[in-house]
Amino acid sequence: INWLAVAIATLAYFLFCGLWYSPIAFRKYWDEAIGFVRPDKWKSTAIYFVVPIIGCLLASIAVAILSKALQISSLAEAITFGVVIGIGFSTAVSFVNAVTPKMPKPLLYGLVTGVGHLIGIIIVSVIIYEMP
Repeated sequence: INWLAVAIATLAYFLFCGLWYSPIAFRKYWDEAIGFVRPDKWKSTAIYFVVPIIGCLLASIAVAILSKALQISSLAEAITFGVVIGIGFSTAVSFVNAVTPKMPKPLLYGLVTGVGHLIGIIIVSVIIYEMP
């Protein structure tokens, strides 16, 4: 495993998600999906950064291990692999986790979160492939 590629993929995934859930992208929809009204001057605490980056790291390691085991040998295969893993695991789990009694809009949550992770996993898969 190329650990530098894993580190870069982790950072890219984390930064992409930061943009995805930002006010310029889908934060409004994510807040709506979970029923969160941000108070004035609300600030994210460390947990909102630490847990996601650990998740991005674990996903990047898993993609690197599986890519090597499957012998991904082309950019098209890397993208296809990212799509399969992104939909089959990340998006599926996002929708399953959204179906809770307290989630006001589970389908919106699944869509925003699932598509974000789908794209993030594709980014990771491409970086892992491009940095052998």
